[in-house]
Amino acid sequence: MSSDKEQTSVKSCCITGHIHEGTPEGSFQELYGIRTYVSNKKSGGEKQDVCLLISDVFGADFVNTQLVADEWARRGWKVILPDFFQGDPIDVSNIQAIMPNIRHKAKASLVQKSGETVQATSVYAPWLFRHRESVSRPLVEQFVKDLRNDPTTGKVAAIGYCWGARYCMLLAQDTSPVKVDVAIGNHPSFLTQDDVKPITSIPCAIFKGDVDDIMSDSQLEAIEEILRPKLGDNLFVKLYPDAVHGFAVRGDMEDGREKAQKEDVNKIAMDFVAKHFAA
Repeated sequence: MSSDKEQTSVKSCCITGHIHEGTPEGSFQELYGIRTYVSNKKSGGEKQDVCLLISDVFGADFVNTQLVADEWARRGWKVILPDFFQGDPIDVSNIQAIMPNIRHKAKASLVQKSGETVQATSVYAPWLFRHRESVSRPLVEQFVKDLRNDPTTGKVAAIGYCWGARYCMLLAQDTSPVKVDVAIGNHPSFLTQDDVKPITSIPCAIFKGDVDDIMSDSQLEAIEEILRPKLGDNLFVKLYPDAVHGFAVRGDMEDGREKAQKEDVNKIAMDFVAKHFAA
């Protein structure tokens, strides 16, 4: 089922968080017709397993996601982060415009919260229309098709954040023309039960916090109930206490708990991918 109608519920948590410090180690290249951030510790040329990162709404130029890509590349994989928004991400200046975490959220007045929702709607709703499924899905699938046809490509894992997490799950569907070998969804946005019903064999992991305004705990439970009978141990689900939407890539690195959660979710996801790449 298309999510075009469902991608109209706008919450401020989609465009909040913290900008991380660090210098990205990769570089941008033109891959399969799309400008792509590439992080690879190997020289290239030989066949190599690939981790395809699909970003949140801040896109491939967002330093946080580039730094995460570098972390994944240290495991020996080629990591690619395509600009599926083609130069039109949510501007990163919005990341500090709305209260970014639980502490600030608790202090915000009703007037502040109302203003945040209005600002999120004005920024996010038009962007969602421009990057609706009928526009974005063909771009993603064509890129993965070209990646699969590349003779230097080994196995492929799709790792998504927020907006990108749903597209990773779509790439795990039996009906996908370009199935990946492993799919990871970090705090998915707009993922529905119908999206996961066609997934019967590809190993999947889904992570979210219990303070997520986009996906409720009950929605995650319903999705797990659909997938668990079909995937068994090839499904990994973890709910993080007091973690907000975006914690795997936009958490506050000066907060010990948020930093630990970000490090934990990425380690578990990497180990999950390594296990199924080796299978």
